[in-house]
Amino acid sequence: MNFLKEKGHSIEWKITLLSIGGALVSFVCIMCVFLFTVYSTEKKLSVWFPHLKNNLSWEITEHISESKKRIYVNHVIADGVTLDLNVRKCMDDAQLIAESMTNYMKYPKRYKRNYDFIFDNVKDKDKNVVSSFSFGVNPREKEISEELALANNIRDLMVSIYTQYSDLPIVFYVISKNGFCLNINPYDLSYHGNIFSFLSLKNSKRFFDYRDLPAYEMQKNPDGKGRLSNVYYNNGEPVICYSFPYYDDKGFAGVVAFDVSMHDLAEFSLDSHANHESDSHVDHEWKMFLMDNTGKIQMSDFTEGIFSVKADLTLKQIASADIKDMVKHVLSGDTGISLISLDGVSYYVAYTPAPSLNGHLAAVYFEDEIKTSVTTSKSNIFKVIDDKNSLVFALISEYRGVMCLVMTVLMLLSLIISYRVVKAYTRPIRQISSEIKSLSTGNLDKKISVDSDDEIQTLADNINNMVIEIKKKMESISRVSSEKEKIEATMNVAKTIQSNMLPKNFEVTDQHSNYELYAMNLPAKSVSGDFYDLFMLDEDRLVVTIADVSGKGIPAALFMVTSKTILRNLSHMMLKDNNDLASVVTQTNVQLCDNNKEGMFVTVFTAIINLKTREISYVSAGHNPPLLLSRKKGAYEFLNPPKIFPMVGVSDLIEYEQNNMVLDDGDCLLLYTDGVTEAIDVHEKLFGEARLLKIMNEEMLRSSSEKIIKGVYRRILEFAGKAEQFDDITMLCFRFK
Repeated sequence: MNFLKEKGHSIEWKITLLSIGGALVSFVCIMCVFLFTVYSTEKKLSVWFPHLKNNLSWEITEHISESKKRIYVNHVIADGVTLDLNVRKCMDDAQLIAESMTNYMKYPKRYKRNYDFIFDNVKDKDKNVVSSFSFGVNPREKEISEELALANNIRDLMVSIYTQYSDLPIVFYVISKNGFCLNINPYDLSYHGNIFSFLSLKNSKRFFDYRDLPAYEMQKNPDGKGRLSNVYYNNGEPVICYSFPYYDDKGFAGVVAFDVSMHDLAEFSLDSHANHESDSHVDHEWKMFLMDNTGKIQMSDFTEGIFSVKADLTLKQIASADIKDMVKHVLSGDTGISLISLDGVSYYVAYTPAPSLNGHLAAVYFEDEIKTSVTTSKSNIFKVIDDKNSLVFALISEYRGVMCLVMTVLMLLSLIISYRVVKAYTRPIRQISSEIKSLSTGNLDKKISVDSDDEIQTLADNINNMVIEIKKKMESISRVSSEKEKIEATMNVAKTIQSNMLPKNFEVTDQHSNYELYAMNLPAKSVSGDFYDLFMLDEDRLVVTIADVSGKGIPAALFMVTSKTILRNLSHMMLKDNNDLASVVTQTNVQLCDNNKEGMFVTVFTAIINLKTREISYVSAGHNPPLLLSRKKGAYEFLNPPKIFPMVGVSDLIEYEQNNMVLDDGDCLLLYTDGVTEAIDVHEKLFGEARLLKIMNEEMLRSSSEKIIKGVYRRILEFAGKAEQFDDITMLCFRFK
């Protein structure tokens, strides 16, 4: 009895009993669950299999039908998006040419005249830009000749854009209000071999005026926006025309346009019907059509019928209730699929908006395709069920006998192994228990010795190592404390030095008193990667800069110092007699890219403000768009430059460009870094540009520069709450009184 009592308190005896008892209980439970599951499953299968076909029939039908319809809708959505993107790209390219023409016409002194004209008698095999004139326009007239020589600078851009459309027949052209035309390849043929452009078809007339073309007519009352024509059938081709106005210093100066066949655009965008039919998931025939917002078919694969271009009625005028319901959804801008029954034949029509074309793209499928697919799938599934029925019951019977035998053998083996393993592995534990007692008394020179070649020996070694480390840590704690204090003192000095580098005097000149200026820099860490700068180039010109270096801490602070120094030095050297701020930023980028092995970069917004004339020249290099308050508009808006340039320090091949504007009394410009818009609250939500714009328009319209900066920062603190500042926050506000 004493032996059993002594054994009952030992780890070895407890683990042995626990292992054996656990194994027996687990075996009994598993056997019961296994036998119950096998018999229950066998009984249920015997009842379930005969009813499986009837129960699955409806579900299979519904599932396959819905899957097919989803595939149809997804295909028409993908086709619609592709077509829309290609139309939008053509529009964007035309707008780019128009914006370039506006620069040439508005600022003629900045550009050289190009008198190397190419006239109508030169064909377009080499993709040349041809100059031609309306009837009655004299090319030798000085005003016409000078304007054409200035506009001729657009040739390289037009050729560059045109070469991007080597697989799509398209004609780009420029029509001046003075009657001349610059065009490229107007005699291009469509995929069907037709000359489709309004330009080439009208040009054959003797008394021809380019200003009578649809592209020019659409812009008779220009509002600075592009216009897309309806589909015209021109020489057998359904053609669309898009035009965008350009301006000179007197106003409207002409249009930039393109003509393209809708058949060509659809075939190019959708990559032909053959590619759709080769899709492994779509094994069917289908046709497409394009409908405008009145229900009129503009382009169609159908040669006849209600879905063809030749149909006498629009789809809105068809009496069929199915078609009326479909047209209602289509014209509402929905994406979906509708079932239509017409003349004894049922169709599925999948549709989606095509906003760039002011219309809707649709694909027509036959309902019989779904019915055939359902029938085939049901037949294959039921055949598999019949084949596997008898096999399942045979496997269950065999599995039951084998598993009972295997589990019994495994149970016996587990009991024997458990007893031997427990016996072997508890011996070192007792040894460690007896030797570790001396360590608790403070004898740190005691060493535990266990020779078991397993985790127990590792435990003993770790205890010995822990004792050694404790002794070392006790000796180094004092050294660590003093070193930490030195590091903190060094970081505070660095923060003070960096702060002193930023201008604190916001009254930078005594020559002018018509402005307000205030700035703030709050690092997220001890030192910051953000910076602002402001200094006078001369008596009238003020340079303001805000920038954000990638990363945080010491590396960002060092890169910030380098960036600020280079930018200021180059400004003083290069802007003595000009406002070529773009060259300053370009040269700064070159110097920062040199030996930039760490790959750091900096976003920059810098501007030259003439305090006398209120003219501003600015360059944005990947920086957050500033907020501009214009007295004319009476509200803050984001100042988004026409062209986006990357950050400084990324590539030394970038040529930056600058933009210009003129401010008025009361106009205000707020510069900031992404630490403002990307401030987060305790739920990790962003402060955001929309919130900043709302605060500026609702609370800061009449505030001074200092109140704006402090007011925005107060709002950031209220938004963030207890959340820690995530990024450096820097703001600079300039305002004319």
